Amino acid sequence: MNDIRSKTRYQRVQQILNEAQGKCIPSYQGLGAFWCDIDTFKHADLYGQQMIAPADNEASEHKPKKSCCGGGNQQTNLTTLTTDEQQLSQTLLPGNKISPPDECWPTGGKNPANNTASQFYVGSSNSDKHNDKRSDKSGLIKGLRKQYPFDGSLFPPLLWDASNEVSAGDIAFIADWIDAGCPENDDQKQTSEQSSIISVSSHSQALAQGDALHKVSDRHCNEDKDDIKGLKVRKEVSTLSENELTRLREALACMYSYDSSIFDERSFAYWARIHTNSCQHGWEQFLPWHRLYLYFFEQTLQDYDASITLPYWSWSDYADANRTTYNTEQLDIGVLPQAYGCFLDRLGLLQLQDSQLFDESELTNLAALQKSGKIYNSGLRFLNAAEIDYTLKKNTNGSVVWSDKINAIYAELRRANPLWFPNRWPGSMGKGMATHYPTAENIKLILDTKNWSHFGGGPEYDHHFGVLEELHNGMHNFSGGQNPKFESAYKAVGIDSGDPQNVYNPNYGYMTDNRVTAFDPIFWAHHSNVDRMWALWQEQNSGVTPESVDATMPPWSMVVKDSLSTKKLGYEYMRDTYHYATNNQVSLKCFNSENAKVKSHVLDTHRRAEVRLHRLHVANLFNAVIYVFLNTPKANINTPIADNPCYVGQVTTFHGSCYGGPGHCDKPLPKTRKFDHRAMHHHEPRNFRIDASAAVQRMLANGENDISVHLVITGIDGKPIDDAVFIDGVSLNFMD
Repeated sequence: MNDIRSKTRYQRVQQILNEAQGKCIPSYQGLGAFWCDIDTFKHADLYGQQMIAPADNEASEHKPKKSCCGGGNQQTNLTTLTTDEQQLSQTLLPGNKISPPDECWPTGGKNPANNTASQFYVGSSNSDKHNDKRSDKSGLIKGLRKQYPFDGSLFPPLLWDASNEVSAGDIAFIADWIDAGCPENDDQKQTSEQSSIISVSSHSQALAQGDALHKVSDRHCNEDKDDIKGLKVRKEVSTLSENELTRLREALACMYSYDSSIFDERSFAYWARIHTNSCQHGWEQFLPWHRLYLYFFEQTLQDYDASITLPYWSWSDYADANRTTYNTEQLDIGVLPQAYGCFLDRLGLLQLQDSQLFDESELTNLAALQKSGKIYNSGLRFLNAAEIDYTLKKNTNGSVVWSDKINAIYAELRRANPLWFPNRWPGSMGKGMATHYPTAENIKLILDTKNWSHFGGGPEYDHHFGVLEELHNGMHNFSGGQNPKFESAYKAVGIDSGDPQNVYNPNYGYMTDNRVTAFDPIFWAHHSNVDRMWALWQEQNSGVTPESVDATMPPWSMVVKDSLSTKKLGYEYMRDTYHYATNNQVSLKCFNSENAKVKSHVLDTHRRAEVRLHRLHVANLFNAVIYVFLNTPKANINTPIADNPCYVGQVTTFHGSCYGGPGHCDKPLPKTRKFDHRAMHHHEPRNFRIDASAAVQRMLANGENDISVHLVITGIDGKPIDDAVFIDGVSLNFMD
């Protein structure tokens, strides 16, 4: 401790990097240990990445060139397209005012530390973006944090050939030193700064001994999953955090800006048209084809932001709310997830006030709606609440479009929430159109089906609908609904018989029409739920597959069997997940978490609960037993297991002594070489999964409405043990 306090911050930075690097120092393009000389350090450039970013007053005046290959300002000449093609290319519909910069798509792919798209999206929050500090722009910090381009995509993380990883606390210390201007001598500041480092170290020890509580991560859940090399998670849409929902909306808003360029695969309309032209229905390729469709669309979203996954809409969660919304003559009364509703934000109100289209009474009503923050399931319901009539007008060429008022309002609603869609009136299909809304019991009956042909449909030579697709059909109709103003809006402009496919005023919502259904953003959540149900069915019917597993599924070259595992496609479904990061440089003796603040509807509706231990190190360590408890903050080596309702289970590690040379049993380097096809390293950190379903139910039955996780580590002799368990994190997960 005295040694730490006697050093300047720069000397401490050198010490951190020297200890992490060890005796083996790579060339680093001739730089060697570049951090050992302050001038070399400040100007070190490794493969074009400046290790310490220049200060603002040193920044280059050169600006990056715009892409020559397309951007938001490039437009296809729509006059050369047919009327149908024009309509299908206009996903946003006229009047939308999302105005991104020339190019909102991250050039060269998403850099998680610098998402440029957030600068134009009104609803975005930059609290999780690392684009303001000098340290966050520095190659060294990116490399230590394993961020692009040092995430393995171009270069491996820093330091290369290192003996040890740099801890999170030490990375923060180096970052603070960079942000302070990289001082070489700072005797007057060293005491407070080094005290901070000592505090970080002490806190890590307190966490590892169970004397402090691990906090639930507030990051995007898939950032946590990436850090532990886990599968990405598709969550139920109602459990998305504000951060997760905002980033999904940002990505869609950017995609919409390319819709006029009909051949640009970054555009939302490009992907919607794939369903128009290639979708498979009414036979066994329905489920495999749509799984790949979701997968490839999701991959495009991840080009924008690597953390994004498609949420799913668990229909049965809304069964009670929709019990009276179908089989009725009243239209547009169905209930959908709030994430897909419309609302007026502050900017939207200001835009409408400045438009000079509305009278004083209408503006008063709009201001009241904005202040209330209420979310509406359709644009028509919003208009009714604002006491503004839904009206059309004829253009000079005779085409029928929204009136200026409706165009202005819908533009602001769509800008505020890119998940909302104007041509959606969920609920009944009208008189004589009997519909059905699935309950949890209906879902269970379908999942209990054992025969693939009955569940998923028949092969080409005996094609027919499976029961899951039949249910899916009804939910398409329910979520699209029928336009209550279809006839009256046309008659108001002197048209007795309107066009049922008019972009502005169709008879039915787009979700009811197989040709245009994917233009409605809720399509993707709807089909994610279909895919989730198939994944659940696969768990219960292992090895039961479609008959023609080698059939190709255009427009992709992949075949049916390529779609049979969600895990091989890189994702899994969870209702919600709560992650606790741990310091993998400190041995864990006891683990106590704060309450996860599990949402009540997650506790009410989950099917299974699980505690996961992520990336437990297996290199040259003592064998240990890890006991898992819930809601037992004082759990220790003497806490009883028998008849303890809080006890979840235990796992035992299996390590061993090292028979190789120095470093042989250290944690392996991350795989970064594209053509390295060797099997998993024998000391690759491993994961444990412990079923906590029964324990969670016991907690709920005992009146406890939240969950915390607790671990106690002992040796295999039942006694306390040090230096046996090093892990990267703990998570509490709930599955449907």
